[in-house]
Order: sequence, then C-alpha cells, then structure tokens
Amino acid sequence: MLKLEDVNLFYQKNNHVLKNISFETQKEEILGIIGLSGAGKSSLLKTFNLLQRPSSGKIFLDNILITDLKKKELRQVRKQISVVFQNYNLLNSRTVFENIALALELENEKSIELKVLNVLEKVGLSHRKDAYISQLSGGEKQRTAIARAVVTNPKILLLDEPTSALDPKTTEKILDLVLYVNKELGITTIVVTHEMEVIKRICDRVLYLKDGTIKFLGQTHRLFIEKDSQILEDFYEEISIDKELINQKLEKKESHLLRIVFWGSSTHCPVISTLSLKYSVTSNILYGKIEHLKNNPYGTLILEISENPNYSDFLNELKKNVYFCEELTGGGK
Repeated sequence: MLKLEDVNLFYQKNNHVLKNISFETQKEEILGIIGLSGAGKSSLLKTFNLLQRPSSGKIFLDNILITDLKKKELRQVRKQISVVFQNYNLLNSRTVFENIALALELENEKSIELKVLNVLEKVGLSHRKDAYISQLSGGEKQRTAIARAVVTNPKILLLDEPTSALDPKTTEKILDLVLYVNKELGITTIVVTHEMEVIKRICDRVLYLKDGTIKFLGQTHRLFIEKDSQILEDFYEEISIDKELINQKLEKKESHLLRIVFWGSSTHCPVISTLSLKYSVTSNILYGKIEHLKNNPYGTLILEISENPNYSDFLNELKKNVYFCEELTGGGK
C-alpha cells in the first residue's frame, strides 16, 4: 500500500530528522509507530502524503511514485490518504454533521447527506450530528475527526496520537472504533503513539523509531521478545520482580534460570506442570505475567529449575512446546 525507500529528511543543514527510512505497509494492517519525543514520528507521518516533502528518497502509494508527481496529480493521490491530527483540526463554527460533510463538499461529491449519516452511524455519533464542537467531549471530538477522515473512503488512515488526551475508558472505545474502521471498512491504518497499551491493543506490526532511525520493524509480539536489544527500555517494564534476587541466583549458579515466552493458544496450556512431572524436575516460578495483544494472549515466565540429571531432556522438550525459551544462566555447580 505505502512504501518508503531510503527516505531522508533534513531541517536545515545539520538537523538530520529521518535517516534512510525504508519499509512498506501491508494491506489492511494496523501499523504502530512508537518512539520518544524527538524521534521523528510526526515528521515521518507527514512524509507519507508529502505534507512534509523528504529531502531525498522515494515514496510509493499502490506502486505509484508520489514523490515525482506534480501538484495536480499529487492532489488526487492525497485523497487516498486521510489524516487525523492530534488536535483534531475541527471547525468550531460547524456542527458535527457539517464538519464531516466538509471533506465531501470540497470534492463536489454527490449524496453528501446519505454518506455523512452513514458514517455517523458507524462511529456512534448519530445522536450528536447537530452538536457544535464546543459541546463535544474529547472522545466525541476524536470520533468526529475519524468520521471526517473515513467518509471519503480512503485507502490509508493516519492517526497521530489518537488517545493522548483521553481517559482510559474513552481510550478503549476509540481503540475499538479504530479496529472497526480497519476491519469493516478495510482501511490500512498507521498509528503514531507513545503509549505501549495502544500498540498491544490494536497493532498487527510495530515500527520503533529512535533518533530518526528504524530500530525495529515486525509483528507486535516479537517486540516484547527483543528485550535484550533494550528497545523497550523507555516504554515497557516487562520484568517487575526483585532483580537483586535474580542476580544473586545468577551469581550462585545453584540452579538454572529460564525466560519462557508463550504466544497464542499454548499460553493457557499446563506445559510446565506436565514436563516437570514427566522429568521429575523441581521448578519455581520467580515471575509470571499474561497479557492480551490484538489477536492472541502473550505470557512470560522466569522459571528456576533445580539441578537435575534430566534437565537437558526437560529443556529440549520445553523449547518444542513454547514460543521462545532462553537460559539466563548455564546453571549447575
């Protein structure tokens, strides 16, 4: 759908904001872009439809090289990419209905009323169609902005920090709406956020941006396994146990310590219990956590295994029955 090749962006000569960015979105996926403030997230978002023209590199939309298009041609292409900015950009002088209709009016569309009423129903705002923006809650403003973005039936929806100013309950409702828009309307969605909960809740893949460089791009659950690269250091504390205790056990080498990751249906299976009985292994759970990502549960364990002659057989079969397993220490005296 959207493809970037070696995109660079400079603000003035010495401020290299985006550095050799290359990736492509997959049709009808939700891609999350995360990074600290100043990482280049918003700048990257603006390059997708050339609101911010890159200093070098190529950007394609449906195999069309949009960085080479003239203004008139680019205007037509931009209709396929809708943006919801962080401050919504809604017009206070217009009602909800009129704000949504504006996108259609500018293109001289027909059947404006029918299209607007249809999208109002889909985003759950039919009862607020005649309200002015000043009368709306934060969640209703976000719904209005999303409705205005999708009423033109775009191929791609760009969301800039869609939940940053919302309370947890409203956040859940907006994320449900984003999932609905993506699935039911078939719109490829790109979400810029600094909230890991948004990534876990709705994203199929995640792009981690740091200092203008892509440090990670892959399926969401893979991001949590990449903890050794310290990608998540600024966003997500996976191990919330007594680290001093873990370090003491690592130093003493009186047992084996394993980090085990479960993904999908196996998360709820009694794998550890079954294998411990089979190989007469004594295990002690030092840490355990199960979270729910978009499509599957995800679980992490830190397991202490007492020294046992059957340990190698236990470990080999364990690795076959879990998503990921690593030894934190070689174990044994």
